[in-house]
Amino acid sequence: MRLKSKFFKVDIETGEISSIILAAVISLFILQSCGGERTALPKNKPNVLIILTDDQEFYEIAKFGGKVLTPNMDRIGTEGVVLDRFYASSPVCTPSRYSMLTGRYASRNQNIIRLFPPDEPAFIRWNADILAGQEKTIAHLLGSAGYSTGMVGKWHLGQPTPELTYQETWNGDLNDPYVAQQVKIFYEGQREYVKYAAGFDYVESLYGNNLHALGLPHKDQLHNMEWVTSGALNFLDQYNPEKTGKPFFLFFSPTPPHIPDGVESMLADGRVTAEGLLDYPIEGVQPPRSDVFRRVKEAGLDSSTAPVTWLDDGIGSVLNRIEQMGQLENTIVIFMSDNGSHRGKMTCYEDAAHMPAMIMWKGKISPGKRNESLMANIDIVPTLLDICRIAKPQDYKVDGLSLKEALLNDKPLNRDFLYLEVVYQRGIVTKDWKYLATRFPQYTEAMMTPEIRKHYSIEGRPLEDRYQAETFYPSYFADDQLFNISDDPKEQKNLASDPAYKEKMNEMRKHMKQVVSTLHNSFGEFKGE
Repeated sequence: MRLKSKFFKVDIETGEISSIILAAVISLFILQSCGGERTALPKNKPNVLIILTDDQEFYEIAKFGGKVLTPNMDRIGTEGVVLDRFYASSPVCTPSRYSMLTGRYASRNQNIIRLFPPDEPAFIRWNADILAGQEKTIAHLLGSAGYSTGMVGKWHLGQPTPELTYQETWNGDLNDPYVAQQVKIFYEGQREYVKYAAGFDYVESLYGNNLHALGLPHKDQLHNMEWVTSGALNFLDQYNPEKTGKPFFLFFSPTPPHIPDGVESMLADGRVTAEGLLDYPIEGVQPPRSDVFRRVKEAGLDSSTAPVTWLDDGIGSVLNRIEQMGQLENTIVIFMSDNGSHRGKMTCYEDAAHMPAMIMWKGKISPGKRNESLMANIDIVPTLLDICRIAKPQDYKVDGLSLKEALLNDKPLNRDFLYLEVVYQRGIVTKDWKYLATRFPQYTEAMMTPEIRKHYSIEGRPLEDRYQAETFYPSYFADDQLFNISDDPKEQKNLASDPAYKEKMNEMRKHMKQVVSTLHNSFGEFKGE
C-alpha cells in the first residue's frame, strides 16, 4: 500500500499552522546540526530542568494543600521556594507555553501578528505557534551558549499537519500496518519540526498536540508517563555533563493531568504512545502503575487521584537520576503548570491565570521559603539568562524580568503590575487589584447591541463560554471590570463603575495602555504601537 509522505496543511481560520514546507524545515535542521561545534561551558554553569505540567491545579499538589500523594513535587517546594503569586500571562495551553519558552507576550508571536491587522485586537488562543525559522526560544539561546538541550512530552506550539485528517485514523487500530505507518509518519515529521523550530538537540517521547489531535485512533488517545519519563532519562544518560563537558537544559513536559481521564490511561495498554505501539510496555523507569494504585489506597485517598501520583513518580525518577549523576546541586529545577484552574480557563480571572509554581536550586536557594512577589511565566527566560550568565542577544525581545536576586538574595522584585491577555480579554493585576477589559474587533462591535451582548463570549462568538466562566463570574459580560482581589479573591464584585474607584480605574487603565502601546495590535482605545 502506497503511503503519503508529503504532508502540510494550513488552517487559516485558527492560524494553527506550523510549517509551509516541512521538507525544507527538515533540511535546514540537518544543515544546522552539521554546522560548527558549540563551545563547551565550564562545569560551574548550572544545568536547567523545567517541569511543565498540563492543566494542573493547586488542589492536585499536596504542597499547596491538595489531598493527593505528590512527594516529589512537594520536595521541590520544601527544598526550594514556593512562588505564591505566579501567573500565566495567557491562561491556556499554547500561548502560555509560548511565553514560558520565549519570555514574550503571546501577542508578539509571529503567527498571531500575521493573522490579525494592527488596527484590530489580536485573538489569542491556540494560535501562538512557533513558526520554524521565525522565532527563537530559550533552547536556541542556551544551545548557542554551549548547553545540551532536550525536550520530552507535550509541545502544542505548532505542527506539520498530514494530508490525512484526524478522522481518517479515528476509528482505526494501531495494529493495522497502514494506520501504524501514518501515525509514525506524523510523529517523525513533528519531532523533526520541533527540533528545528524550538532549537532542541534532542526531542523524544513527544506529544505534538493534545491527545485527540495526533492522528491516533480514538481508543488509543492515552497518556503514557513511562514513555515520557524514559525519554527524559535517556536524554540525561546521553547528555550527562560528565560525558559531554557541557551543562544540560531539559524541558520535561508530561501530559497528565490534562484530559483524557488518567485512570483510564493507567488501566490501558502500556504500549500505546504518540509514536504508535511499542513492542513491550516500558518497565523500570518509575514505579509500576499497580503500585501507584496501592500507595494511593494505603494513603486513604481516592483512586481518582492516582494519575497525579503517576505524574509525580515520573518527576521523582528524573530528579533521582540527576541526583545519581551528582548534578542535582548544580541544577536549577523550575516547576509550574501551564495555567490554573478549569474554573475560568482561557480568561484572565485569578482562577485561570494564577497557577502553582516552585523553584529549587540546592545550596543556592534557601529551603522552605515562600515568595509573594508578582511573577509570571514570561520571567523564566530572563531569569535563566541571568543565572546562567548568558548575554541576551540585542535582537531578542523579552517582556519578563529576571527573578535571580529575588530568588537567591530575597531582594524585592521591581514590578508594580503584571499584564495578562487571552482571546479578546486583557488584564492588569497588582498586589491588591485586578482590572479586566474586553474589546472585540470592529466587525463584531458593529453587530453588538446591549440586548445581545450577553450572547457573546469573550471569544467574540455568539456561544457560551468554552469553560462556563459566565457561571462563576457575575461580571463576565461586562467590558470593564475592577476587583479588589485582596478582599474579593473570587472576583465577584465589579467596582469598575463605582465613582469611589475612579482614580484606581484610571491607574489600572494607564498600566494597560503602557503595555498595549508597545504591541503590534491595538486593543480598543488602548492603541498599539
